[in-house]
Amino acid sequence: MIRAVLVATLALAALATSVGAQADTTQHDTTAAGRQAGDSTQPARDTTEALLPTFTPDIAPGPLPRHARYTFTDDSLLLLSSQTLSDLLTHIPGVYVVRGGWYGQSEIALYGGRGPASFEIFVDGVPYLPLGRDSIYVDPARISLAAYQRVDVLVTPGALQVYLVSLRYRSTNPRTLIGIMTGRQDIAGYRAGYSKRSRSGFGVSLIADWNSIGPGPLSSSTTSFGTSDFLLKAEYVPPGGRVGATFALFTSSWKRSAATDNRVVGWRQDRLDRVLRFFIAQRGDGLGWRVTTTLTSSGLTHDTLVGERAVSSGTLEASLTGRRASLVAMARGGAGGMPSQFEARAGWTAGLVPLTLAGWFRQSLYADGRQGVRSYGTAGLRLPLGFSARAEASWQKDVQSSLVTTDDLQETLDLAGWIGFDHPRLSVEVGRGRRDPFAPLGFGGGIITVDSLHPSPLTEFLAVRADVQVVSGLRLSGWYFDPIVGGADFEPPHHARVSATFQSKFWRVFKSGIFSLRGEVAMESWTRWGLGGLDSLGVGRSLGGASFVDTNIQMQLAGVTLFWTMRNANVMRASYVEGLGYPKAVQSWGARWYFTN
Repeated sequence: MIRAVLVATLALAALATSVGAQADTTQHDTTAAGRQAGDSTQPARDTTEALLPTFTPDIAPGPLPRHARYTFTDDSLLLLSSQTLSDLLTHIPGVYVVRGGWYGQSEIALYGGRGPASFEIFVDGVPYLPLGRDSIYVDPARISLAAYQRVDVLVTPGALQVYLVSLRYRSTNPRTLIGIMTGRQDIAGYRAGYSKRSRSGFGVSLIADWNSIGPGPLSSSTTSFGTSDFLLKAEYVPPGGRVGATFALFTSSWKRSAATDNRVVGWRQDRLDRVLRFFIAQRGDGLGWRVTTTLTSSGLTHDTLVGERAVSSGTLEASLTGRRASLVAMARGGAGGMPSQFEARAGWTAGLVPLTLAGWFRQSLYADGRQGVRSYGTAGLRLPLGFSARAEASWQKDVQSSLVTTDDLQETLDLAGWIGFDHPRLSVEVGRGRRDPFAPLGFGGGIITVDSLHPSPLTEFLAVRADVQVVSGLRLSGWYFDPIVGGADFEPPHHARVSATFQSKFWRVFKSGIFSLRGEVAMESWTRWGLGGLDSLGVGRSLGGASFVDTNIQMQLAGVTLFWTMRNANVMRASYVEGLGYPKAVQSWGARWYFTN
């Protein structure tokens, strides 16, 4: 049967060639003279690179007003030397990362005094819930960025929405990644990856990331730690991009040793997340209607303190996207503690008036009968001479944790206004806002010196972010945040992060411009603050003023990147949380290679 089909196919091909030759009286194949009549040699395979469509990234749909969202692409993730999500979040104004030590320790990120409600994290559009012994706080230090090529952060007055987009490879040329890292305290890292797409649209991506660190001095709160993160992703989106399917499997395993002085708790767990998605769309360019179905499951095992836990969900999403507007409706059913949700999002940019409106509304139904509501709206106006204005409001009557049944509903209304200026060499935005009082729930289990947080009062804040190009190749950037009225735990006044970055291709011996040198010096600083959480006896802790300087040097030559980083280069004796230490002048260095042949 197969042989008959093959013979028929060759006969049709020969007939088509014969007919084409009879019809063409001007063109002649100059290679045919050297080919025998019975030559069955197949023509060379087409190896020209083709870029194929992929799943659209699961981020907050636009349009959005200017500066409403921070976007970190794969290039910026590589150059910022951010190894985990907690490293990346320090670039957002007002975020305070409660670092229990150096690499491997808990790093709970806080924003606006809202405790676990400070962040909503989505992986390929799916809520990322804390599982295991800590079912309240997500520790962003346990989320490696190795498997992600884009991170979007939507800033609202009272919380942040973080969207992680896993690897989406487009090229038919295979790509291989190899990375190594070493440094102080026997820190070591190994990364390997492979990605390939066929011309039919099928592709596969593999990323494996192993990291470890040895025990520190007896006085250190950085203990030995080891982790392995793995991504397997299969994708099928044929040319045209109107239908597609993808399956992603994420695994994360880590083990932390306890400290002899009981300042660090021993912790082990394995997490497995699976995401299966299908879509059908009217068009392949992202416009028109689109329907997406998502099935997910997440499970945690081998925790030394609690039993196994698993959650799952099924989502149906329908969207309509135009050149100036978008509308999205989503329904999600959850099981095992994952809430069922109904959500609507919309964005619109006017044609005659430089106005952009966007917002969303969400109803959540929890397994124990609780019901929560959240909504957000923003309006942005583009003004002459590069100026812009933005106003936003968020309202919620919701819980902080879907897995803690004693968590009551809290109602808050938060407001903020921003004025911005944008120029090719200068970008500045200044904002003022207010947040309602809030009672945070507990604290992250990995920071045992802090048991809970104070209720936060009515707070008014001032925030500034800026980026300026001093000369060609040299940029200064940073942010400043100050709770001028009120203030919460780990929300110190005069909190700022500034950096100076030099990047140049000055070594012109490589005429194609494949060489690049980048150096960055960054400093995070804050003044003394009396609110640093409560210990297990209800005694309040405070924060001392501190300034930590980090350096990062990278050299790129084609697909090779060499890097060297130093944390706390100024040998600061302070720490991010009272009672825990932070190492001084710790270094790590290594290289990553990308092969695309």
